Amino acid sequence: NERSTLTPPHAKRLPKGREKGEGLHSGVKKTTMSNVTNYKRGKIILFGDSITQQSFSAADGGWGAYIADRYQRRADVLNRGFSGYNTDWFLRYAATAQGNADLFEHDEVKLVTIFFGANDASDSDLNKRQYVPLADYKSNIIKIVSLVKNSF
Repeated sequence: NERSTLTPPHAKRLPKGREKGEGLHSGVKKTTMSNVTNYKRGKIILFGDSITQQSFSAADGGWGAYIADRYQRRADVLNRGFSGYNTDWFLRYAATAQGNADLFEHDEVKLVTIFFGANDASDSDLNKRQYVPLADYKSNIIKIVSLVKNSF
């Protein structure tokens, strides 16, 4: 076909002696299926209570949705917010096989947020179920940070 051999008028001609693929871009690694299949997208994991769980609410302009938007195509944002949870309950869940897999068995984790305290700080007389004494809360946060450091 004569048409396919014609060079479009807007195409730049290579200088004499230079072959296609040489020059400015000759050192750039070409995208192939072999190096695309090894690509793993980074992850950002959000740990917390209902404030974290509801952070993906687009209607409320949630901070988790904002992070997911800012990192789209660069990192997957995983929401591990549990409504009503305090640090005691989170640690109990993390100690189970299901909880450990859900929370900590991820690769390529680049960032973890830990956002607990609203339920822990409940009034001890009005909400004994969720209340966590300050010393226990402090200890629990240290344990959660340690789990994160050891897992990722």
